[in-house]
Amino acid sequence: MLRRWPRCCGASAARAESGGGPMEICALTPELLTPTFAYLRRSPYRNALLLSNISQLRQSCDVLVAQHHEEIVGVASTYRDLPTPNFIFAAAYPSVAQQLLENLVARNPQLRDRPVMALLPEDRFRQVRSFATLVDSEVEYQMGVEPDTLRMPDGPPARRLGQADLPAMSALAEAAGLTVWHESTLGLGPAFGCFEGERLVAMAATHFATPDVIEIGHVATHPDFRRRGYAKAATAALTQAAFALAPRVFLMVLEENLPARHTYRALGFQAIESFHLARFLF
Repeated sequence: MLRRWPRCCGASAARAESGGGPMEICALTPELLTPTFAYLRRSPYRNALLLSNISQLRQSCDVLVAQHHEEIVGVASTYRDLPTPNFIFAAAYPSVAQQLLENLVARNPQLRDRPVMALLPEDRFRQVRSFATLVDSEVEYQMGVEPDTLRMPDGPPARRLGQADLPAMSALAEAAGLTVWHESTLGLGPAFGCFEGERLVAMAATHFATPDVIEIGHVATHPDFRRRGYAKAATAALTQAAFALAPRVFLMVLEENLPARHTYRALGFQAIESFHLARFLF
């Protein structure tokens, strides 16, 4: 079990000794937003989720910032609109990670005494394993593509989806077995779909869109229409549209999902880094 630190907000932020001096942990404020962006933009792909949590998804997130001698040394956040308790963080040192997450858990009761999900690169995964209990994990690859290496496929056409398509999108998400889907997705960025007649049979949508980086996903094909190039066409069209909004586009795919990885490589995506989709107990 983790040691509980006092709630950290405003002037009552918890302070802990960290090497050469005290470290302050507090909730993200407007004054801290610019230096926090600068800290996270050092690694925009690794910190993509955090960049979305302090910008597009800010209203649904609790975000904590660690400072040492007035320099940002770590950020941690939880996104409250997911059905599964979750966290994400970036920290300069393991001690910073531990203190950030202790404070995050103290502020958010939904993170206590139950498995909490995180998507972490190897070094951050090891940091959390040093002080929290690992429940389970599996490997996902972060795959990215450049505008000049994106290969648009020959095949079925894809068109942009709108509000009128939401019922069909939700039905497709259920039929395809998407684990995380909400109709608010269309408010986060573009989505594209392929049709057989009037029937939506495949789609790809935006997970989040920031000026720095966009994650695409929600790739789904109806079971009766698989292996016909529909998902590839929808993903390619969405990727092309996403590059009009940000310079970096990526998606996540499970290591074991070989058909999807093959499809994305055919479009020009390459693995950037492996991540652990893990659950921990605090």
